[in-house]
Amino acid sequence: MLTYRFEEENYRNIYVLEDYYCTNPFCDCNHVTISLCNREEPDSRFSFLLHFNRKTGSLPNQPALTPKQSGLVKEFLQELSDELLVLFKQRYMEAKAYGEKTPMSYLVFEPGRYVNYMEIKPRAKELLDFSYKGDKHFAEDAYELDPRNDNKHVRLTFFKFEPHEEKSPPILSYTYYFDEKLREEEDSKLDADKTDLLIQFNEFIPNLNEILKKRYKETKSIGSELLESAPKLEFQPHKISRNDMCPCGSGKKYKKCCALKVN
Repeated sequence: MLTYRFEEENYRNIYVLEDYYCTNPFCDCNHVTISLCNREEPDSRFSFLLHFNRKTGSLPNQPALTPKQSGLVKEFLQELSDELLVLFKQRYMEAKAYGEKTPMSYLVFEPGRYVNYMEIKPRAKELLDFSYKGDKHFAEDAYELDPRNDNKHVRLTFFKFEPHEEKSPPILSYTYYFDEKLREEEDSKLDADKTDLLIQFNEFIPNLNEILKKRYKETKSIGSELLESAPKLEFQPHKISRNDMCPCGSGKKYKKCCALKVN
């Protein structure tokens, strides 16, 4: 927390400045969220985005700034010193380093959402790299965090390694089922080239099944922690039919999900 003093025309106000940062190391947001509050008026707090190119933006899902608040933001930019901007950048880098060590600081529980394993374990050394037709390729594996949905599969997305491109387009999206019969059914839908790529992928990583199962269990464990810390929903059973989809977002019928907890 910093104390920032504004000089205004006929009087002096002291604003408390708080700076907030995204800790997700995979997010190149390049901004800091600034919150300002008049020390004499606790209800006067407002926030905005400060990009490191000295431009500002509004926060999503927040009311627009009042003319007075917009004026204060403009004044803040005019008085923003290079030293303070460097301090914000340093804190931004510190926040990303913290997130790399502490993924729970940025992971959010969302039913049905799949998360890339590298977001869950940024320091994972076991990469899904392989060679195909003389070129280097890699796969990204994504898992559903919700522990209530034991779907026993992984979503794999394959890319060709292009060192001169920031993000190459995917060449294959594939659902890897732990059940061999389901996996065979999924494989039967692929053309010859994609089948060859998968065969090479499996040959290059012979313990692939064990790796993905281990990551699946780790992901569900983290999902359980996030679910416990997520805001609790208040249910009104008399308004929900037993055969309706559960309002918690698990994808199950109410009678097979939260009705069991309520009862």
